[in-house]
Amino acid sequence: MTKTIVTIISLTLALLFSGCTQQRAPIPEGGQVADGQVSLDNGGVTGGVDGNGKYTGNDGVSRSGFKMLYFGYNSYQLDNGQVQRVMGDLPRIAALAKRSKIRIEGNCDEFGTDEFNYALGLKRAKAVKALLVSNGIPAAKIAVVSYGESNPTCRGSKPACHAKNRRAEINKGR
Repeated sequence: MTKTIVTIISLTLALLFSGCTQQRAPIPEGGQVADGQVSLDNGGVTGGVDGNGKYTGNDGVSRSGFKMLYFGYNSYQLDNGQVQRVMGDLPRIAALAKRSKIRIEGNCDEFGTDEFNYALGLKRAKAVKALLVSNGIPAAKIAVVSYGESNPTCRGSKPACHAKNRRAEINKGR
């Protein structure tokens, strides 16, 4: 009897905690797919969304003028395109690191719990930090912070807008 109760409690807890995952939004009416990219009327958002839920635009820059880095849905992996964006800014990032601290800010879309999004934003910021450190920026000069879903750059309801919020920003430290 005790074994049955423990099994039921375990299954109940597993179901309860598995509710953090989200499903990809379907392509909205009028959207088109070409080469794995979704093209949409995004209300001013210039990029689309790739098959992993990553924003494909090149329009985002941080307050300090560095390119925004975009991530796929529920991901903290930097793909080759995002690594190239960082490498393009690396000389300016290195110059900033000589003068002051760097602050990497991880951000998420509105899906998932606050706790999940905070943790994912932190993983995104740490992934960028690891890339910078592996390219010669001293770890002591880099601070990481997660804003989770609380700092959106886009407030619309289109998939590309949600994808634009899945980002990390490199800024001058505070």
